[in-house]
Amino acid sequence: MEDEASPRDGARVTEQAGLPSRGGTTEDTRPLKERVSALERAGVLLRGAAASDETLVREVEAGLSALPPAMRRFPGGPLEFVLHPEPAPLGLGDGTAARPDWSEERARFHLYQYALSSERRATLRLSRLTDEESARLWRRRAVVHAVVQRWDDAYQWSRTVNWRRLSGWMKPFERPLVWKEEARLHYAGAFSRALGQKSASQDLVTFAEEYFVPVESLREDALSVDEQVRCQEFSKSRALTELVEATGLGAPRSRGDCPAFDAWAELDLLSHVEVLLVAATGRQPESLFGHLLLRPVWNEGAQVRGPSFERVVQLVALTGLEPRGLGYVVKGMTGSYDTVFLTGTMGDLTHESLELEQRTIRRFRLRLTRGEEARMLERIWELERRGYMGYYFFTDNCASALLFLLNGVLEHGRQVSPPGALWVLPTATLDALAKLEVLGKQGPAGPLLELIPDAFESTGDRAVRADAIRRETLESLTGLVDTSALTRLLRLHARLQSPEPDTRREAYGELPETVSGVLASASPKARASVRETLHAYVAHAVRVERAALDRLEGERLRIERQRLLAVKTPLKGSAEAGIRERQRVFEREDALQRKLAVLDRTALFQEALARAPRRPPTPKELKVLVRAERTEAAFVRATEAQGELNDGVLAEVDAVAFLGADRRRKVEAEKRWAASALRESGAARTVVSVGMDFPDVGAARPVVSVRTAGMAEALGDSRLHGFQSSSELRVLDGELSLEPRWGPPRVVSTDMTLVGYRTLQRELPQFRESAWDSLGWGAEARVASDAARALPYRATVQAEALVVVDAGARFSRFTAVGVGGLARMHWSEHALTPAAGPRLSLTHRTGLPGSGANAVRLEAAYAPTWRMGDARLTHEAGAWLQVEWWLGRAGPFGVLLTPRAQVRWEGSLAPQSLRESRSPSSWWSGTMDRRLALGLELR
Repeated sequence: MEDEASPRDGARVTEQAGLPSRGGTTEDTRPLKERVSALERAGVLLRGAAASDETLVREVEAGLSALPPAMRRFPGGPLEFVLHPEPAPLGLGDGTAARPDWSEERARFHLYQYALSSERRATLRLSRLTDEESARLWRRRAVVHAVVQRWDDAYQWSRTVNWRRLSGWMKPFERPLVWKEEARLHYAGAFSRALGQKSASQDLVTFAEEYFVPVESLREDALSVDEQVRCQEFSKSRALTELVEATGLGAPRSRGDCPAFDAWAELDLLSHVEVLLVAATGRQPESLFGHLLLRPVWNEGAQVRGPSFERVVQLVALTGLEPRGLGYVVKGMTGSYDTVFLTGTMGDLTHESLELEQRTIRRFRLRLTRGEEARMLERIWELERRGYMGYYFFTDNCASALLFLLNGVLEHGRQVSPPGALWVLPTATLDALAKLEVLGKQGPAGPLLELIPDAFESTGDRAVRADAIRRETLESLTGLVDTSALTRLLRLHARLQSPEPDTRREAYGELPETVSGVLASASPKARASVRETLHAYVAHAVRVERAALDRLEGERLRIERQRLLAVKTPLKGSAEAGIRERQRVFEREDALQRKLAVLDRTALFQEALARAPRRPPTPKELKVLVRAERTEAAFVRATEAQGELNDGVLAEVDAVAFLGADRRRKVEAEKRWAASALRESGAARTVVSVGMDFPDVGAARPVVSVRTAGMAEALGDSRLHGFQSSSELRVLDGELSLEPRWGPPRVVSTDMTLVGYRTLQRELPQFRESAWDSLGWGAEARVASDAARALPYRATVQAEALVVVDAGARFSRFTAVGVGGLARMHWSEHALTPAAGPRLSLTHRTGLPGSGANAVRLEAAYAPTWRMGDARLTHEAGAWLQVEWWLGRAGPFGVLLTPRAQVRWEGSLAPQSLRESRSPSSWWSGTMDRRLALGLELR
């Protein structure tokens, strides 16, 4: 075995060996034996048929010459190339015993006679080469493969984070259910050839083949510039050249111009990159966990681009037009769909999220360096073409896809770890991003993620805000206009709030005359002010009507989808067909640049809907469709009335100034909310409490409680990364109470909420189709244990309707009464007893000064239940009072103090004869437990 040479000596040794220094295209006139000897001095051995094949010798020389000079003196001793007479695809082995690629512990590399391959990715860019040129190309790549494999074995390039993160290579047991090394990207087109999918090392080595011996090295016109590997694989090219440079084997070469990418990226105009959180509505639990997107923001250039044409990057599961049934849910949890990186427009996002789904989008700025921003656009470009990953609802979703994209961009080895192994929540992912301190392109160091208090407002949330403002405008007219004219307007306003669209349409028909009458009744001194007030009232009324139209448009599309899928005919919009179509479109850059490749889910559905047969609507569906038509007519009449007024008596109002003032008002409100809100979401919380229990029997005892939650966000919580403050979500929220004593502590009680959800969000009056729309609601499933009970274990499922008695802005203050029922199972080692009954509850929150987290909470509940086998009802009542006080941050941690008092009674009411006793304590029998505790939470 020869001594290994230093990488810097590579060029000198190569020259001494008599190898060409570059290219290998100049005809070598030396005798073949002399050239074989020169290769042997460089460490490359050719024996038997290989040594006598002049074509092979020439291509081996060319393959070595394609590498940087220092890389040609490879580690690991002599490298022998063996030529076999039998053919093999691409002239390379496949690692099997019948057709090995390596033997003798990487001392011998096997070559075969060249044959065509059916592997699409390996041959995709070779279509313009002749068979002879293709054979020469793969001989050179074989040499590069063998040499780079030696370097990777010696320096472990493929084990570095910078390389592994690009394809998402995972080690065995690095994640649950990962038994062997595998990549998160599973699309064959993401690798240079199929062998690259087997390991990170093979990924690196096969890419090096393509990088050092590109197709254009055989013939310059074989590929357009945009098709070349340097303009398609920016990240892998950079990672490989940086590894080579770090090892002292040469400096990375410049990428050069890539016209298609450069025109798309507009790097000189890029302002910053944003993460978008599509928030839940509060009424729809299926959208509860939110959705993350990425938005590059460009400064305005010479070419004006309207807001609807701004680009956004969707990280979505491509589900096609499959029905949203149980099978859809199962597929979403088991990886049957693919996550794709889809570049769309703000117009598409606005229509789908802000209008049809009516979900507001919060904005967060990523504090990236200039280089990281450039790499972000490169990664988006690459992943849109080749980034396909399995979709699993809990672990591999939009949030994990964002981290995958971002971790391939960050400099200096920084990485953002997923916020959980079994559950990756979008809001928890925002927490993880915000905890990473970085130094951006300007200003001091700060969190990687920071809120932009200027959300993209859904038409539904805008309608809620508009409804409140137009009530304020009506109140402000008192004393400025004639009472009779104002009364007429107030009556008209009541009709505009009708849930019947025909009633609203008729009212809008009377709006111009009514508004004109109100304005005419104002005194000359107040007329300008009244005119602006009326203009605002009309504008906000039309905004509310627009939200009604969008809501029903979403319902109409849902019904049309169901009608379409009910007809069992093959659809082009299936998930598999969508994946194949995307992959086909993005295979060739030349073809792609001639085609507008916008694969929007709504557009696909609309296209399929236009051609496919549908079943007739059901009576219930027909009612919704008719209502949608009438709502559209009401909106048309509203805009006509607004146009008539703005061209008439309200023409003097500056509409542009009105819109600007309205936006400033919205932004200021968001800034005030953000200034007091907690940054973190309610994910992964832990609270430790110490206190005293005061049971009915026995003396007071100390108690220590530990409460942990996968997710716990309460009604009224203000969190920058959280859900709507109108909603409460608890998942795996459990509390363990222990009595400390000598020896092991005694378990006093346990209480685990498996899942619980409550919402106080109600529909506006004109959106209400039933009494249910004016109520909140809640449901939960929980298990608990208490050693003091005769049947210590219980499992409960309960649901309730919530009547909101009082509520403040963003529900910082509210009072709600709940009416519902529960079903319960009690058990012990010897008995099992079901129970059921009604349930009443009271929930109250009062915000305190200072942080938005500061509050007083009161919850009380009463439930008389009938247990199987009992002759009378068992009554349960409980209440707790808690103060929440945010103490601020201590270093990286935030501190929340939660003193709490609670009481619980369980028993039966006394018979009538005993109730006549003067002693109130004789009215009931049972047990009562009381607890005082002081909790502390660090975030």
